[in-house]
Amino acid sequence: MKTLSSLMTAITLAAAVAVPSAQANPNTVYFQAPAIAGNGCPAGTTDFAITPDGQTLSILFDAFSAAPGNKTCNIAVPVHVPNGFQVSLMTADYRGFVKGSAILSRSYFFAGDTGPNLSTPLAGSGSGQEYIQSDNVITSSNSYSKCGEDVNLRINSRIRTNTNSSSISIDSLDLQNGMIFHLQYGPC
Repeated sequence: MKTLSSLMTAITLAAAVAVPSAQANPNTVYFQAPAIAGNGCPAGTTDFAITPDGQTLSILFDAFSAAPGNKTCNIAVPVHVPNGFQVSLMTADYRGFVKGSAILSRSYFFAGDTGPNLSTPLAGSGSGQEYIQSDNVITSSNSYSKCGEDVNLRINSRIRTNTNSSSISIDSLDLQNGMIFHLQYGPC
């Protein structure tokens, strides 16, 4: 947990002082600024950080919670893919808090394609507990982008409580919260 927290802090600090698309190598794959929308992530309640090399993206949430209820957040991430390369999502890590019984659902795909749909039941004690959900998406799908074309990576996520006394959020106590995405890429 400490290592992940330290990584998130380093990513956030690095992104605060650098604009990745201005510093990323145009001959490599890199993330660009995401578009974020949904009733779980209304305008002004999210932030993001991209490492200076554009290889890692963190999305931070202030209001992605359901207590009880059902909330969604849809994310479109432009990904630069240079000539001769193709890209696939490799991992995504969600961090949050759950009390009672809830479900975290998410789907990953490139615009115009289909990808894996995942659903994870989560349970927290009476006072609740933190959770980390790591998705190794490459084992769920070998979906790659077209060769040498920029793409939009789409992530649709939903949190839902199963009882009126349950709650769930995507956040954390140390404010280093949200999702971390890593890409896998190679020649085509």
